[in-house]
Amino acid sequence: MPMLLMMTATGETRQVPLNPHDNKVGRGATNDVIIDSVQASRDHAVIDVEQAFVTITDLGSRNGTFVNDVRIESQVLAHGDAIRLGSYEMRFVATDQEFTQVEALQMLTMHGLLVNVGHGASRADAPTAPGVPVSRRDKL
Repeated sequence: MPMLLMMTATGETRQVPLNPHDNKVGRGATNDVIIDSVQASRDHAVIDVEQAFVTITDLGSRNGTFVNDVRIESQVLAHGDAIRLGSYEMRFVATDQEFTQVEALQMLTMHGLLVNVGHGASRADAPTAPGVPVSRRDKL
């Protein structure tokens, strides 16, 4: 069963299994996945788990739904995709594997997954967020 890796406000990682079909995501108490962020809408997005693929769809949220730092209306998810709802970030895991707290934290903070392809930066020195300039130590 696919899942989301999330980090709580206290810094602990959570592994949230996704149910078949619709999983409503937002800060409202009636959602299947509750996001603890004022920048997330009450009913922010829905993650639809089908047998062949998993899709995330924005529900008209104010601050948008982003997959790998690209704002989306609807997107098929791939293993390791970074999802951002408002300011809250999580990672999509397509496997049944369970992670230790350390492994989940490493997966949440992996560098190199959020790369702006096509902007001339190599994978090693590419920023992990849009609009963040690449800096070098010798220029600091």
